Amino acid sequence: MIDRLFGHWLVLVLALLTGGCVSVQLPSMAHVHVGHAVTAWPDTPARKGLFDVAQQDARILAEHAGYAVAGARDLAEVKLHLGHVLHALDPALEPRGPGTGYGLMKALDGAANHLEFAREVKDASANLQTGLPPLVETLRQLRAQSEVLAALARDARQSRDSAQVVAYAEELRHRGNRLVAQLDDARARLDRLLAAEVPTYQAVAQRYLFGVIRLSSGEWVYKLDAGGAPRAAPY
Repeated sequence: MIDRLFGHWLVLVLALLTGGCVSVQLPSMAHVHVGHAVTAWPDTPARKGLFDVAQQDARILAEHAGYAVAGARDLAEVKLHLGHVLHALDPALEPRGPGTGYGLMKALDGAANHLEFAREVKDASANLQTGLPPLVETLRQLRAQSEVLAALARDARQSRDSAQVVAYAEELRHRGNRLVAQLDDARARLDRLLAAEVPTYQAVAQRYLFGVIRLSSGEWVYKLDAGGAPRAAPY
């Protein structure tokens, strides 16, 4: 009770010192959407950023494509690791595996979508408006490449021709390593873009990242609580 009274007293004093008006500077909506890609998103493992999850699953994919090639003398082992590749791409294709459980495909879709939202919102800087479209296009292309990887892995697992299985595993390793490199390059490009933001881009707190909703008009707004502060909103 004493702590509560002290808290109310402190708020009153601060209000008086600032002329009776206390305001909170909310992050720009563009930066919130960038934050969904690079900092946190509600349905990812440990609420990581969508871009981070994509990079994690891409590395797991490439690693297990390599294991598949290394196990070429044992066809069952090759196919086991090809299943792990599928799991990293999309757990709906293979529910068991060492991936994040989210999947590269879904993470790429989410990262591309939110960077596109960041470009489209009204408060997006000229820097984001011009710099994000090429990045979004890269992520869309990588998403298309992931479909090819999934087709190769599925076909290899179903094949009874050991030479074909190993050849497909080699192709998966090559394509997987290239995808990882391209995704890492895209992240570096995004980091450079954010470093050029004015005002400077700062990592957005989760209370703001999870406190926005999309209206039927398509506009994104903060969902405020009774005290006027953003509160977590369901997606």
